[in-house]
Amino acid sequence: MSDSRKSRLEKLLKQNKIKQAKKQLVDDLLKYHAIDISDKVFVDFEVSEDVHKKVYKQIKTDKIDVFKFPYDEETLKLKIDFLFDYYKIYENENILFYPSTFGFYFRSSNQLYLNYPQAITLPLKECKRFVQKLMLEMHDDLVIVSGNFNYGFVLSEDEYSDVTIEYWGPDLHNKDA
Repeated sequence: MSDSRKSRLEKLLKQNKIKQAKKQLVDDLLKYHAIDISDKVFVDFEVSEDVHKKVYKQIKTDKIDVFKFPYDEETLKLKIDFLFDYYKIYENENILFYPSTFGFYFRSSNQLYLNYPQAITLPLKECKRFVQKLMLEMHDDLVIVSGNFNYGFVLSEDEYSDVTIEYWGPDLHNKDA
């Protein structure tokens, strides 16, 4: 097989896998969490991948703040409310949201894995509703980041049921929660 033909075939296979993963994400969020994202715009996969890498580079810096606490539903809700209240000036801005998806594929026995999660765009105020539903049963990190990367946060739970919220944004070092 020629290199160009092999390259085209690999590209088609990747595009098909991305298309199937998007469909499955829409179906799984609706089925397991009553979250309908069928009308949301998916971010181009390469852009989604690049931003996801940047997020994890960002949280390795000292330019973030961190909440870490044993899982407690009320504390988790308070911390999420704090972040969304602080980011309220951006509530109508479209952000990139990476819903947690790990685990959906095990339940359905249809394992479609991409190297990076797929982001959708939606206004920050709408994202809060999704985070409130997904945070109680996280399968993977929930990532919210502004399009210009000025602010965002990563919500995760480890194997010891400790919740970590790593966040950044303008003047957050001066805020207390």
